[in-house]
Amino acid sequence: MNRADRIGLDRRIELEWLDAVAALAADNADKTRIRSSLFDLLAGKVCGGDKHGLACSKTVGVLYRTWVDVPADVAALRDRAVELLPTLAAQDRLALHWALLMANYGFFGHVARTAGRLLSLQGNLSLAQVTRRMLEGWGDRSTVTRATQRTIRSMVQWSALADTLKRGVYARASEQIAVQERPAEVLLEALLRYESKPLAVGEIDRHPAIFPFRLALRAAQLRQSRQFEVYRQGLDTEMVELVQQSS
Repeated sequence: MNRADRIGLDRRIELEWLDAVAALAADNADKTRIRSSLFDLLAGKVCGGDKHGLACSKTVGVLYRTWVDVPADVAALRDRAVELLPTLAAQDRLALHWALLMANYGFFGHVARTAGRLLSLQGNLSLAQVTRRMLEGWGDRSTVTRATQRTIRSMVQWSALADTLKRGVYARASEQIAVQERPAEVLLEALLRYESKPLAVGEIDRHPAIFPFRLALRAAQLRQSRQFEVYRQGLDTEMVELVQQSS
């Protein structure tokens, strides 16, 4: 089973924790220090003091695999994200976290895309609606139900979604975040990796999997990037895809 078919992300993850592991990655901390720092961070929140139970170890594992121990084909993307971190405000850092979660966990991308589609269609979403669609795509397993609930709650904690007066129903959290050019390119690369197909440049900004964000990307800019290839399809549709890296 490859990572596109593996859930992997079955923990509620707070933005503070993502910022912490990203900062450690940017600081070139060794792996032992990173794990130790994450266990310390989660003490009293997920971990019971010095006791590193299964829930704590799994949460550390998700954080670690998002920013540190990434697959070989995601390493260059992660490195570009690390390079950008010191220059970014919190909202742009969220775009980088979203990108790496989507690139590393197909399940996260599927939840995000499902949530974005429901928001576009009806203005809100229910956990039951998202869970039903995830069960259809990933199999009728209790792990899918738990992972979906925890991913949605993580999105609420990040202010990508907002609670409503009705329990289990969520709305967009305020306006979309305008992401500047370089972090927007990182997010686009992750989106293309998740989709595994070219996308129309004019449709990128409306892609449901990146619903919290607004990307200011133009074809002329993308043509200048080593990561992307832009070409015309038909009379007036410009498509973008990832440049194929030689092995």
